[in-house]
This record gives sequence, structure tokens and C-alpha cells, in this order.
Amino acid sequence: MSAALIIPTLRSARLVMTPLSLACSPGMFDLWSRQEVCRYSGPACDYERQPIELPARTPADSDKIIDFFTRSAADGTRFRWALQTRAERAFVGIAGFNQLGPCSEYAYHLHPRFWGQGLMSEASLLAMDWLRGWPGCTQVEAFIEPANLASVRLATRLGLHPTGEVCDGAARYAASLADVPRLST
Repeated sequence: MSAALIIPTLRSARLVMTPLSLACSPGMFDLWSRQEVCRYSGPACDYERQPIELPARTPADSDKIIDFFTRSAADGTRFRWALQTRAERAFVGIAGFNQLGPCSEYAYHLHPRFWGQGLMSEASLLAMDWLRGWPGCTQVEAFIEPANLASVRLATRLGLHPTGEVCDGAARYAASLADVPRLST
């Protein structure tokens, strides 16, 4: 087991990214109760590896996702930031890492109300800037369902390219962190 992750709060022109916590329960339920969000997310399990049915039917279901990531961060293995608009503090989604290491795996989910506004691009560039400081990390990867065209476009904008590898039906996209653009401030 690794040391607990210290997850900083990140800020951009339009977003504040804070460590995911139970304070985000209403926003997480609104996010994970939507079929269009769950369509490409793959299976979810709680911290004890029990399946979580998606779309979430109750806040308790989506709270299991929060618990999974907060306990995983305490274990030093993975985490999510909660994404909120800077002005209104509206919950817009989550982003973070399924694993941290020489090649770190990035993942994200955005509420449909905020699709097409460039918010996940902004959040992703903040996350990549943070990742550049992770010891020994030189690459980033993401696993994307081929039909999830918006995520494919985002990965491409981040400089990730398809590798030809597939895991559980999701295509692997990867890049050197040196090739990922930086957030312009």
C-alpha cells in the first residue's frame, strides 16, 4: 500500500477542481443517474469490489463511487477531482487518475448540461499540468469506447493517439506527457 495521496485544489479561468468528497453527493447522483453518462463508462465496483448498478438509482448508489475514490486516495492508488464552475460552484463532473505511475491512466465524466463548452478540455489540461509533477511519470493513457466520439476528440486535443490496443472493448490512447499541451492562462 502506498502513502495517502495529497490532492490539491486546482483552478483555471472557469473551473475549480477539488478532491471528490461526500459533499458532492447531490451532483454525483445527478451525474451518475443519467444513461448518457453511463453509456461509455464501463462497469463500476465499490471499494469491496461489489458491482454498482449504473445508472445509479439512489444517491446511496453514487455515494459508493465517492467512497471508492476517497478510500482509494487514502490508499495512494487512484482519485478523482470534483469539477465545479468557478463563478457559481455548479458541479459539472469528475476527472482524475485510475492509476499513477510511469504511465498514468486518466479518466473523466462530464454532466450533459455542460457538454460542448470546453470545460473538460480545461479540466484535463489542469490535470495534465498536475501530472507533470508526479515522480517518474512520463506518459498518460486513457481507455475510450470507440463510439464515444466526444472523448476520442478530447483525447486527440490532449495529444493522445490510438495505440491499437483494446481492453474490455475500450481503445487505448496514449502520449508522452511532453507532447500534451499546457493550459494557457
